[in-house]
Amino acid sequence: MDEKNHEEIKANVLSFVKKLFEEMEEEMIMSHQEKYTLLEDAFENAGDAGELKIAFEQWYANHADDVDFEHDIDELWDLAVSQSEE
Repeated sequence: MDEKNHEEIKANVLSFVKKLFEEMEEEMIMSHQEKYTLLEDAFENAGDAGELKIAFEQWYANHADDVDFEHDIDELWDLAVSQSEE
């Protein structure tokens, strides 16, 4: 009986934590999608590369803390722009 209770408790806790992680992932996905959409919107009004960079800088300033990229703004911009050079 004790072993059954042990296994049931273990399964319940694991299942509960898994559901919490799944909810957190879903919220993160929605948050990232919203931020991506805001960047798309910011780019809509940009007429040239300089304006795109300004829009990106403003977007980054507003969302860097939430997104927590591993690169600073200049590194991100350079990495992104270099994608078109490949």
